[in-house]
Amino acid sequence: MKRLLILAILSVLLIAGCASSKNAKTVPVRRTDVRSVDTTVSIPYMIDSNGVTWSYPVFQPAVPADVPSDIYTKLWNINQKTINAGKYDYDAVNFNPSQWITYKESAMSDNFTFTGVCSNYADYFIFVLKHDAALLALFNNSVITVNNSPTHRWIEYNTEENRYIIDPTWCDWDYVGEPVGVYAGNAAFAEACRTSFNREKLIEAKSKEWFFRNVKTIIGDENKRVHGL
Repeated sequence: MKRLLILAILSVLLIAGCASSKNAKTVPVRRTDVRSVDTTVSIPYMIDSNGVTWSYPVFQPAVPADVPSDIYTKLWNINQKTINAGKYDYDAVNFNPSQWITYKESAMSDNFTFTGVCSNYADYFIFVLKHDAALLALFNNSVITVNNSPTHRWIEYNTEENRYIIDPTWCDWDYVGEPVGVYAGNAAFAEACRTSFNREKLIEAKSKEWFFRNVKTIIGDENKRVHGL
């Protein structure tokens, strides 16, 4: 019971604000792996001294049926590129104005990195997106938009019936498993995730958690507030 209570508390804390990742590998998405419904996967991340396996729950949105597969794949690749390039650092951005970024063509390099917050993640996502003619057309016609709330910035994809959130900041592994993440105050948990035997699976699952998340299925007051719902 104690273990379940701790995991429940951690799951609530997970949605507390912006965050980021580093050294996350690009994970290919295949439409043959389509998830027709939202689901939650439970990934073992630690076996304690008593032999008890601790697992971390990660939400996985359904792959949308009303988004063309080639567009979905392109946006997935941009999401991964953004996560790989970004290193979340709230303090550096707020106390060192020089950290604010103007992206140049060199930023398209696979070796490019930046330090920033959710606005930088979203802006970089759109910077990369604009290099693709088909995606640029969708952006110019407001199918793809940049959205803001008082505390956050993210991307949305709009169809006739649905609004989907693409939030590269909240898809970033550092949000959970690195010292600057939301669990920085819980060193034991952060370290367990960082050194986990299932680290790659945790990174992969986390990178999908806020990719094409249908606003109709979002629950939790904090999730809704941060995303202006």
